[in-house]
Amino acid sequence: MTVSVARQWNTWDAQDPLCLVHLPTGLSLRFSLFSSADGRYRLAGQGVGVTLLEHTSNGSFVRARIAHAGSEMELTYTKPDPHRVAVSLRFLRLAEWGLRSWAALEVGFRPLDGGPPPWRAGEPWVQAENAEPMPPALPPRLLARHRSLFASIQSAEPAVYGGAYQEIETFGEDLNTRGYYAPPRQEPEARWGVLRFNAQMHPEIRVAVALGTDCAMAEAGSAALLARWPVQALMQAEPARDAVRDIIAWNTLWDTANHRPTTVLTRNWLTGKFSGWGVWLNDMFFHALLAGMVGDFATARDNLEAALGYQSPEGNLACLRTTNEEWIDRSQSPIGAYVLWRLYEMTGDRSLLAEHFPTLLRAHRWWLEKRDGNGDGLIEYGSSPTGTGAFVHTKQGAMDESFMDNAPIFDRAGFDAESHTLTVAEPGLNCLISLDAQCLARIAEVLDEGETAATLRQTARDLNTRISQRLWDPLRGVFSARHWSGEFEASLSVTCFYPLLCGAATEDQAKALIDGYLLNVEKFWGPRVLPSSAQDDPASVDNVYWRGRIWPPHLFLVWEGLRRHELDDLAAEVAARAWAMFAPGWVESRICRENFHRADPLGDESVDADRFYSWGALIPAMRMLDAAPASAYPRLGDLLKE
Repeated sequence: MTVSVARQWNTWDAQDPLCLVHLPTGLSLRFSLFSSADGRYRLAGQGVGVTLLEHTSNGSFVRARIAHAGSEMELTYTKPDPHRVAVSLRFLRLAEWGLRSWAALEVGFRPLDGGPPPWRAGEPWVQAENAEPMPPALPPRLLARHRSLFASIQSAEPAVYGGAYQEIETFGEDLNTRGYYAPPRQEPEARWGVLRFNAQMHPEIRVAVALGTDCAMAEAGSAALLARWPVQALMQAEPARDAVRDIIAWNTLWDTANHRPTTVLTRNWLTGKFSGWGVWLNDMFFHALLAGMVGDFATARDNLEAALGYQSPEGNLACLRTTNEEWIDRSQSPIGAYVLWRLYEMTGDRSLLAEHFPTLLRAHRWWLEKRDGNGDGLIEYGSSPTGTGAFVHTKQGAMDESFMDNAPIFDRAGFDAESHTLTVAEPGLNCLISLDAQCLARIAEVLDEGETAATLRQTARDLNTRISQRLWDPLRGVFSARHWSGEFEASLSVTCFYPLLCGAATEDQAKALIDGYLLNVEKFWGPRVLPSSAQDDPASVDNVYWRGRIWPPHLFLVWEGLRRHELDDLAAEVAARAWAMFAPGWVESRICRENFHRADPLGDESVDADRFYSWGALIPAMRMLDAAPASAYPRLGDLLKE
């Protein structure tokens, strides 16, 4: 897969978020730092002290702050057109004499997608011209070559040193062993070039990079860019929308194993947890939706295709695929058709529906055929005896299918090995299957498949009836998980509100549900709303993952359900309280959490809560959509009416 020319310069590198990479050449720009106070070489984008700021979807503007050895810097990439990049590194605060605080721009080739080498093996790919220590006759500059493409790299003020290295690691070793005055190298088969600056002489490092089909064109382009400095800065739009855009853009990377761009859950999991690429099914669907919400339809399509890229021969979409794991024995609660329909509404692109409808329809039918463990028409989570992933054909595998892996509603459930399912049916799954049928029916109508649409609508009606009649606990006045024995589960999940999402709740049920549970501070209300399990559930005290913590997908889907039930004011209040929970961490520290403490902001920090997790953007998305015209994101009731 390739990316459009407008997106080719971007922060694609999974290991270094501040490395700008050009696809398909692999030409990379990154800064390294060396301070006398610290005494060690480091890449600016790796390690502690990196704060990710604005990032447009196509990489036209990228800004970050770096704290290092007590000093602070601000890095900005501005792309006035697809073939030129303006680079600025400003020293905001120094903790030592500026002559002892150094930064180096490293330019070289790190091909992310294989392919032919940039140039002939015996010749340099990057050259450092005028590289003698300052003052030379001309300032040092770099010239890189990728086959018939040239790149000129020039600084506004002369660099102190320019060097060329076959292995960039040599440069770091020289600094670590010989200090910041280590003489530059001029290696004959260089793959990397380096321009070195210090804060005393260069309080702001300004560098222009330009591509051309010959050396003269590239050099003229970089010179012209320097002549028109400063380059146009980013115009701020709206805080919530900007947050969604920035989170998705920073976490959209190049997947070297599968040769495609995707939005990852978090950069932090790529090495420490999964040893490389990974696709969690519902995360990827949410990433597609979020990208679409801010108009990044290329990334939305990429994520949608990644989510739908593997369907087992049985029909289910795989729950998880990573470098080391494939969980094809289980899926995840179906939200794919909902996301596909929303993207169609945004784009009007009928080809999206035509391409993905057959896959999603087959996955929908799989749920009905393979996950009704006791044959009563209600669907249970399960794990089939297939594949080699962790927890195959176990209760844990079945709970993973819920994307609520340790929720207390499953504590007393059994796992039936014959049917391959849990022995409890819960509202969340059944409501999402109903919504899945409704969205697929609308898609089928657009594709002129009237008979299929009618069947899907009947499926949704029948399932809504079963949800309303059999998962409603009349004694407590709430939708509840129900064991095969007929007993209602005492523990309540936030998914008890999902009947609002699929239209299964009657008016009386909706009123009892909202008055008795949503607006009840002992259940799901408070300054912070909608914890994964009720406030008074003993399991919520555990404060571990899906036991008591607040999760953005739950907030978003309940918000959608309230809007569908025309409870717009209550939906807006949910969005406002969620934003009040999210905003302090985002505005002050650019933290986008995976999950939150149900009551105490001091409890947000947890080893089980990543600090820059993509689906955290669902919270600013609610805020953004609440402020938008109703036509921008219509209620589901309007969207799915027959």
